[in-house]
Amino acid sequence: MSKVRDSRFWEPLLERYPRSPSIALCRVPEVEYLSELQLQSPVVDHCCGDGYIASLCFPGVRLDAGVDFSGPALAIASGRGRYGRLVQADAGKHVPLESGSMATVINNSGMEHIENLDGAVREIARILRPGGRVHFNVLNSRYFDWWPHSAAARAQYRAFQPFHHALDEAGWTRVLNAHGLLAVSFRDYFPRRTAEVLADYDYRYSAFYFRRRLSPLVALTTVAPARLLRDRWRRLFGDLDWTAPPGSGAGFMISAMRGD
Repeated sequence: MSKVRDSRFWEPLLERYPRSPSIALCRVPEVEYLSELQLQSPVVDHCCGDGYIASLCFPGVRLDAGVDFSGPALAIASGRGRYGRLVQADAGKHVPLESGSMATVINNSGMEHIENLDGAVREIARILRPGGRVHFNVLNSRYFDWWPHSAAARAQYRAFQPFHHALDEAGWTRVLNAHGLLAVSFRDYFPRRTAEVLADYDYRYSAFYFRRRLSPLVALTTVAPARLLRDRWRRLFGDLDWTAPPGSGAGFMISAMRGD
């Protein structure tokens, strides 16, 4: 097991997200696993957002393309100078890149938020060249099986996030295989205890910001000095394990290869 406090990304993530502790915690395994990838060019950052995650994982690397639906996020990504090309698109419908033009697709924590999953996977398979690979991070069915609050709270959370897909290994394998993405593999993260803490804090903060449900703890973080908040999150989360044995994590990085 690896502790959150031992991740080389924990402090940069705390620096960026002192008022959103669940995001800082969730990003630890995502960026750990992404940063280990040996990228084969051309590379597209699918659902790239503002480019922060790519810049953290691949310092000094200029990716060939980035795709996202948000114009403001793409404007920030453009200012980072880390992409050869940025395009605005709904990834569940169409990605405006040539068929077979990419060797690698990466996606960090975006696939579960695309309502049209089949459309998204179909487009990923289309833009990949034969033998090209896709790598993406998602929370899975165990995250919701271990949900620490009521079933009603779980349903509300999935509605206002929104969180459309929480599949297990078999479910993701079926979806990917259906579109010619083969050799599917999984790297687990977040054992049960860590998953429950993550879900608790993510629900509290989501409910506060999306449903305006008053929470003294969350309200305090909107005004407290960031330094004090970072100290609090270090104490609360630092000893949590983020790695998990195969088949036992609430999230995983999925990798697959496009067949011939």
